[in-house]
Amino acid sequence: MVKSLLFAGLLLGAWVVAPAESVTWYVDASVSQSGDGTSWETAYKTVREGLDAAQEGDTVIVAPGVYMKRSPVSARGQTHVKRALARHGLDSATVALAGKNVVLRSVDPLDPHVVASTILDGEHQHRVFGFFGTENETCVLSGFTIRNGRAPFAAGIYGSSWGGHTRATIENNVISGNVADADMQGGGGIAFCDGVIRNNIIINNLAVGYEHSAGGGLLDCDGVIEGNIIADNAAEYTWWTTTSGADGGGLYSCDGIIQSNLILRNSSSSSGGGLYYSAGTIRNNVIAGNSAFDGPGLTGARGTIVNCIIWGNTSPLEFPQLHISSQPTYSCIQDWTGGGEGNIAEEPRFVDAEKGDFRLLPGSPCIDAGFNDPELPQTDIAGMHRILFGGKSLTVDMGAYEYYINDLTPGPNPDQTTFTWSSLADKTYSIFYSSDLLTWCLALASFPSSGNQTTLWIDDGSLTGIPPSLIRLRFYRSLENP
Repeated sequence: MVKSLLFAGLLLGAWVVAPAESVTWYVDASVSQSGDGTSWETAYKTVREGLDAAQEGDTVIVAPGVYMKRSPVSARGQTHVKRALARHGLDSATVALAGKNVVLRSVDPLDPHVVASTILDGEHQHRVFGFFGTENETCVLSGFTIRNGRAPFAAGIYGSSWGGHTRATIENNVISGNVADADMQGGGGIAFCDGVIRNNIIINNLAVGYEHSAGGGLLDCDGVIEGNIIADNAAEYTWWTTTSGADGGGLYSCDGIIQSNLILRNSSSSSGGGLYYSAGTIRNNVIAGNSAFDGPGLTGARGTIVNCIIWGNTSPLEFPQLHISSQPTYSCIQDWTGGGEGNIAEEPRFVDAEKGDFRLLPGSPCIDAGFNDPELPQTDIAGMHRILFGGKSLTVDMGAYEYYINDLTPGPNPDQTTFTWSSLADKTYSIFYSSDLLTWCLALASFPSSGNQTTLWIDDGSLTGIPPSLIRLRFYRSLENP
């Protein structure tokens, strides 16, 4: 019996396959020649080589440098990559993930300087980056500047096709200067991507056609689009007829969740300067400074519109900020007279819209004036908590930023200063102080919150060395502890 049990166990064990250990591959354009890619010292020279080597679950890390599309396909991947690219409508110059769920990232996707200096460049000749459409959310593209693509459609990032969209995660990139230039097509920056598109700057992309174009920034992306700056993109046509149309300077036909974005200064020759034709949820965005012939802010938005600020969008015929769209709620809309629960038409009072600062000033009517939708994201575009007490109630703010109290007041004694901030219950905070906003010193590592409104701490000099009354300048900040 013992032998039988042992034999059965061994037989069963033969069918258990241990998961392959993931591998990290390294790419560095500055090396004199490619090595085996297993370390920085032996890095590959081209991104394509790293992707050829990577298998499911691997990571490819790319050093700062300019990676041009003329880089050749590696010998090991040349034949099958070319064939696979062709099947998915891509040419052999395109950097593509080829359906593999891998992480492709720069050395530090959260450092703007690294992102700005780690460049995939289309040289104004080719599409910059392509997916095959079979990737899932574990496939990640993060921390690159993706620029100068040119293609009939999806010039910057191509998610496969109208019928088969990738679900890869696209985050922390700058996507700029890409041009989709064929009639009846579009998607200058990104097209056909249904995964999470998060924390990117999608700027100065163009869709242009002889009579038709669509989606200067994004085209037919139906996943979660959140925390992005989508600005200065355009949809244009070069020849006018009675049927000409160029729609969706910022976004066109994006039917997922569009939330916590800044959608700014986009333009279209026809409709929907900011956004055109969406059946998804449009929540907590700032849609400002866009322009179009009609519906300069939004046109054809058929889904939920809530907690948005829609302001300063213009058309030559003075069309309203929204055109042929669903009834918005709890939104701040310039010149709005269309009713709807919670809507207001008062000046939102941005910190400095002309300089691109769309945070809310104290006293803004948008503070604590939104709707506490159970599907709200946990953070705003700056990574601050949703929801924070803004002085009236524990209610979400309209727009992409959550206002928070951050005040200093003298006292209660002459040698003391009181620091007050919006807080969350059951949290602790680290408190820092500085005299120059450059060097910060820790005063307290763990100060308990007073609850879901505000917490205050009094500086009497005992933890900062000198009483506030005896120093010319002192700044404070609080940081929520994990």
